[in-house]
Amino acid sequence: MDFFFVEYRDPIVGLVVLVALIFIIALINYIWQIFSRKNEQKGLDKFIKSYEIQDGYKDLLKLSDLNFDGLVFLASIFTKSGEFEKATQIYLLALEKNKDKNKQEIIFTALAEVYFKAGFLQKSKEVLHSALKIRPRNEKALKLLKIVCLKLQSYEEMQDILESLFELGFDTQKESEFTKALILQKDKDKGEQEKLSLSIKLAKDNVFVQRFLLEEYKVKVPSPLEQIIDLLYHSQNVFVEDESYKEFFVACGRLDEDLKWSNSKFKMLKILKDNDFKARLAFSYFCMECKNTLPLFFYHCPLCYEFGSCKILYEVKADEKY
Repeated sequence: MDFFFVEYRDPIVGLVVLVALIFIIALINYIWQIFSRKNEQKGLDKFIKSYEIQDGYKDLLKLSDLNFDGLVFLASIFTKSGEFEKATQIYLLALEKNKDKNKQEIIFTALAEVYFKAGFLQKSKEVLHSALKIRPRNEKALKLLKIVCLKLQSYEEMQDILESLFELGFDTQKESEFTKALILQKDKDKGEQEKLSLSIKLAKDNVFVQRFLLEEYKVKVPSPLEQIIDLLYHSQNVFVEDESYKEFFVACGRLDEDLKWSNSKFKMLKILKDNDFKARLAFSYFCMECKNTLPLFFYHCPLCYEFGSCKILYEVKADEKY
């Protein structure tokens, strides 16, 4: 053991030993990098072959002089036109041609979007994992993977992704609490009462979990009327928490009380019903992020995938059922 203590030997011998050790470590590192690159290349080749679809035009593209930007642009055109197979092949060809990690990350993320739009969620998930191996802080890949996990009902993995996004500076608290409620709902080891009790705790300051409780468990906790008005309208229960609730139920004919109206739509509905007109409330759902209107309520917008962007709109209309 004394051999390694330089102070007990000639300084030149110690220096030679030190240089030799540095050389050996550098050599081992160099050899490891060579094998690592070979393994990465094998993995990439295997990935390309596993998703490759043979097509006649692919050989033409291989012979073309299209650079990275040209291939990505061409693939995006096919994606927008719904020709997902062609877009996939071009992205795979771009992977073959480019060894740069940054470009591969861009291709993996774009390819995952194509699979997602085509409905191949598991493939999209696998490709997104490849993108995140290159750069774990890829915000676009993390956000898309979150939606893929939601659609696959992989809520535990979705929760992990939300934590990663939170570390990157995104406000994911409300969505994280909502995801925990989804996890509880699927938990087979907990009884219904325990699930409900834990979900109520999550709903304390979260309007999305409050609505979820009413939808899934038929349990009403204090919540803003505008977040659950459509659910209350199609139920026969009456809850009076504040004046807005009172106006709503009086307008629907479930309460009989004189009011000083603040909501003109509720007032109109009440007047029409009192005069034997068949009227009803019609609901639509507006995404405040992408500005699209949809016929059904959503927690995540089905078009832009933003969480918590749904605004419930309602109008007084003639009831066509009568």
